[in-house]
Amino acid sequence: MVILDKTYSIRWFGPFASVDEVKVFEENRKPMSFQLYLLQGNKPYLRYRDSFYCGQTKRSVYCRLTDEGHHINDFKTITGIWIGSISNVDPSPEDINFTENVITAHIRSIEGEKNILNKINYKFPKHNAYIVNIWHNVKSQRYQRYAKYSIPDELPDLMGHEYDKDADKHLIFGAPKIKWLGEE
Repeated sequence: MVILDKTYSIRWFGPFASVDEVKVFEENRKPMSFQLYLLQGNKPYLRYRDSFYCGQTKRSVYCRLTDEGHHINDFKTITGIWIGSISNVDPSPEDINFTENVITAHIRSIEGEKNILNKINYKFPKHNAYIVNIWHNVKSQRYQRYAKYSIPDELPDLMGHEYDKDADKHLIFGAPKIKWLGEE
């Protein structure tokens, strides 16, 4: 059986400073659905280094973030919340899980395991995948520049993962920033 490469386009919106801002944004964007979210903030015992968390939801992101025991409560301060919508396919649960796997594995490879709060679901899948991250501000305008040390600055705009089955190795690559060439 031939395994096909998977390609996803994710439209990210943020940064939101609070869960309440996420709620208002989602309510104003119905029927758009958001399947993924990224959190950035400080752990109580780390003063200067941000930690990250990538999650998925079948419900609204707001509802997921307000669940009892959610990882958002592990942060002392939140420096950014981003919510993402897979926009090039009608995502199945497998697609959502797959994109979360690739994103968390990329964050782990960039930031190190101690700076990601995901304790599961951060290992690369055994398929090839390519993700294009398109970043928008809370007014839905496309970002041209990213704030230093923000999630868009840390996470590549183009992420690639290829699995070499014969060597059982994961090959990762990324392009830090997509260059927008203009409008016609």
